[in-house]
Amino acid sequence: MTYMVYGITDCPACLRACADLMEAELEYVFIETDFAKSYRQHLKKQYKWTTFPIIIRQSEHETFVIGGHGELRKHLNKDSVDKNAACSI
Repeated sequence: MTYMVYGITDCPACLRACADLMEAELEYVFIETDFAKSYRQHLKKQYKWTTFPIIIRQSEHETFVIGGHGELRKHLNKDSVDKNAACSI
């Protein structure tokens, strides 16, 4: 199972999502979308998510949209959820 983090390099929520996955010792890939505004719009439509990061859990048999950083923290059963953890770019 691999986590895909679609994000922006200077987005605090994107960086925190990667840090949380690293801390949980989960395999992830960070896909930088800094210079791809049209691709970011495509991702928002494809995954029906309006902010970044957009986090996907992918296995051999399924692709599951987790959502953003707050949803990732819930998914990882973290105690505190940062309600402002998103970039609306």
